[in-house]
Amino acid sequence: MDAMKYHDLRDFLTLLEQQGELKRITLPEDPHLEITEIADRTLRAGGPALLL
Repeated sequence: MDAMKYHDLRDFLTLLEQQGELKRITLPEDPHLEITEIADRTLRAGGPALLL
C-alpha cells in the first residue's frame, strides 16, 4: 500500500479542498452549541472535513 506523503498540514488541506472534501467555516459560531451541531450533522452525513 502506498502512503500519501505531505510536506505539511497546508499540503494536506489543499488536497482535501481540491477533492471537495474540506469545508471552510468562516462565519462566527458559538463554540459551545453551534460548532457541536455543525460537526455532528456533518459527521452523520459522511463529511466533508471542517476547518473552523
